[in-house]
Amino acid sequence: MLTHRIYYQLKPFIPRRLQIFLRRRIILWKRKDYQHIWPIDERAGNPPENWSGWPEGKKFALVLTHDVEAAKGLERCRQLAELEESLGFRSSFNFVAEDYEVPDELIHFLNARGFEVGVHGLHHRGNLFGSEKNFHQQAERINQWISKWEAKGFRTPSLYHNLDWIGDLDILYDSSTFDTDPFEPQPDGLGTIFPLWVSGNNGQKGYVELPYTLPQDFTLFALMGEKDTKIWKQKLEWIAEKGGMGLLLTHPDYMNFRKGHLKSGEYSAHHYREFLEYILRNHSPHYWNVLPKDLSFYWSDNHVYLRAQQNTETLEKQTRLRQRKIPALQQFRGKIWIDLDNSPHVPFFNPIINELNSRGYEVFVTARDCSQTCGLADLFAIKYKRIGRHYGKNKVFKVTGTVYRALQLSRAVTGDKPTLAVSHGSRAQMLSALMLNVPSLVIMDYEHVRGFIRPTWIMVPEIISDGAIRHDREHILRYPGIKEDVYVPFFSPAPGIRYELGIEENALLVTIRPHATEAHYHNPQSEKLFLAAVNYLGNQDNVKMVILPRYDAQRLNLINEWPEWCRNGKIVIPEHPVDGLNLIWASDFVISGGGTMNREAAALGVPVYSIFRGKIGAVDKYLSERGRLIMLENKADIPKKIKLIKRGRDVKVDRSNGTLDEVVNHILKVLKTQERQTLRP
Repeated sequence: MLTHRIYYQLKPFIPRRLQIFLRRRIILWKRKDYQHIWPIDERAGNPPENWSGWPEGKKFALVLTHDVEAAKGLERCRQLAELEESLGFRSSFNFVAEDYEVPDELIHFLNARGFEVGVHGLHHRGNLFGSEKNFHQQAERINQWISKWEAKGFRTPSLYHNLDWIGDLDILYDSSTFDTDPFEPQPDGLGTIFPLWVSGNNGQKGYVELPYTLPQDFTLFALMGEKDTKIWKQKLEWIAEKGGMGLLLTHPDYMNFRKGHLKSGEYSAHHYREFLEYILRNHSPHYWNVLPKDLSFYWSDNHVYLRAQQNTETLEKQTRLRQRKIPALQQFRGKIWIDLDNSPHVPFFNPIINELNSRGYEVFVTARDCSQTCGLADLFAIKYKRIGRHYGKNKVFKVTGTVYRALQLSRAVTGDKPTLAVSHGSRAQMLSALMLNVPSLVIMDYEHVRGFIRPTWIMVPEIISDGAIRHDREHILRYPGIKEDVYVPFFSPAPGIRYELGIEENALLVTIRPHATEAHYHNPQSEKLFLAAVNYLGNQDNVKMVILPRYDAQRLNLINEWPEWCRNGKIVIPEHPVDGLNLIWASDFVISGGGTMNREAAALGVPVYSIFRGKIGAVDKYLSERGRLIMLENKADIPKKIKLIKRGRDVKVDRSNGTLDEVVNHILKVLKTQERQTLRP
C-alpha cells in the first residue's frame, strides 16, 4: 500500500520536487503491471441486477467533484466554479475542515450558484481508519462539520476507506472508493462504475457509495506526466457505452489558471476546460450532470425496491470482501519476507528462519549493506538479496535514503510476492510493505524509537509497558524475556578466537562496541565516554581491547585516534566479521554503546558496562536493576565502576528457549490473522 500517511509525514523532510519524483517512479514502475485493469477494468462495467437506467433516458451520469487539500486550492475554488458555470456544469467541492479556514462567504457563494459542499476529513494526513478508536474520536468532530456546512457527503483524505465504519457518519453518501485504481494507498476497488448501496450495521441507517471512475488529475498529469486528456476521454467513452457513472475527482490545488511556467505538481487548467468542452461537443444532451447528493437521493429513493429484490446479504459480503481485500494475500499464502537492516538482526533472525522453515513456511531474506550485516549473514550461511546501504547521519539524507531503499526493496521482492513482511525495526521494509500492500510485523525492544511509518503489528518484550508503545493495543504482541533469549540458548563456545585475533590467553580481554554516531538517538556524551574508556584501558597493563566499529568511517577514526595502540596490538580491529557471542564469551568484560551487545553479554553472564547515554529503555533498566548491566554515566564512573578482573569461562545459559517459540508463534498468528481478514466474507 503506497500510503499517503507516510507521504505527508515525510513532506517536512523531502523537497517538493523529490516528493513528486519518488511518487512518479513508483507509479511508472507499477503502471505496466496493471495495464489489464487500469484505466479500464472490463469487469466493472456490469450494471446492477434489474437496472432500468438513468432519469429521462440519459445515457450516463456525469459527476464532477473537487478535493481542496490546502489553502492554495481554497484560493482557486471561485475560478474553478466560474469556469464550470460558464460551460453549464455544476460540481461538488470537498473541504478539509481543520487544516485551513473555509470562509462562510465561499460556502454561501457555492451553494447560491448551485454547487455542493462536502467534508474531506479533519486533516489531510494520516489514515482515518488506522484504528477504530481513532476513527470514532474524529467521527464526532466530522459530524459537527457536516452539520455546520449542511453537507450530505464525505470523502476521506488519501481515499482510505472502511465501509462499515463510515456508516457512523451523518451522511447521505460517501465517495472514498473507486472502480479501479491500483496506485492508491488502499488499492481495493469496488469493481463497479455504478453507485452502491451500503446497508447499515448495528442501527446505522445505510448510505450510498459513489466510487470515482475517471482517473484523478494529479495521477495523470503530475505523476504519469500525461500531456493531454486522452485517458479521460477513453475512459468516459467506455463508461458511456456501458451506461455507467462517470465520476471525476480533481484538485484545484494542482490546477494552474495562469499562462506560463507550471510549478512542480501542477497542470494547466486548460486540460480540464478542454475535457468539459469535449463532453459538451460529443455527448450533449445525453449525459446527466448531477451533483453527488442529488444522485444519491435518486439512487436511494428510486432503488429501494431494486435493493430489496437483490440478495442483500450477498451484496454486503462482497462489499466487505472488497474493502478488506489485499491482492498479494489472495493468491499467495505462507511466504514470509524478513529484512536484515542491521548487524544484530542476523543472529536474532537466524533461529527464527530455521524454525519457520521447519514448520513448512517459505522465507526469503533481504539485507542492507551496513555495519557488517551482509558479512554476518554470510557467516551464518543465510541466503539473502543485498539491497541498499546506509546514508549517513544527515536527517534529510537518512529519510531520502530510507525512501530510496524502500523503492529498491519493492522492485526486488515484487516477484517473490510476500504474504507478510517481518523485521526488527526496518523502516525501509515497513515503507516498502505499504507500497506493496503487504502487512508488516515489526519487532522492537527499544520503546523510545520514533519513526514516520506505522506498521500493521508490533511485537515487544513483556518488560515494556503498554503506555510506552504508541500503537493500537489490539495489534501489539508480547514475548517473554528479552530479544537475545531467542538465539543465545543455541550458543556453544568455539575455542580459538583469542588466537585468531592475536590475544594472549593471560591478557585481560575487553570487547568494545562504539556508540552509533549516525543513529537518530545518538547522544554526544556517549562519544566522550567511549574516548575516556579506551584511554583509561589503554594505559592499563595486560589489557587488550577488541573494538568493533560500526562503519568504515568509524574504523578510520579509531586508527587515526590511537595509531600506536593499533600497531602494537593494544587495540585490535578485526578485518572480517566475527561471531559476536563467541567474542563476548572469550572476553573478560564488555563495554558497549549499543543495546544488543550489552544484552548479549548479560544473557551470557559476562560483565558488561553501558556507555549509551540516550533515553534508557525498559529492557536496560530491567537488567541494570538486577545487576546484570552497569551504567557508566560520566567519566568518573570509568575507574570507579569498571573491575579489571579476569573471569572464568563457564557458560550459564537458560536452554529452555521458550522465547523463540513464542516469537515464531506470534509471527504465524499474524500470518493466519491476515489471511482470515482477507478471505472473510
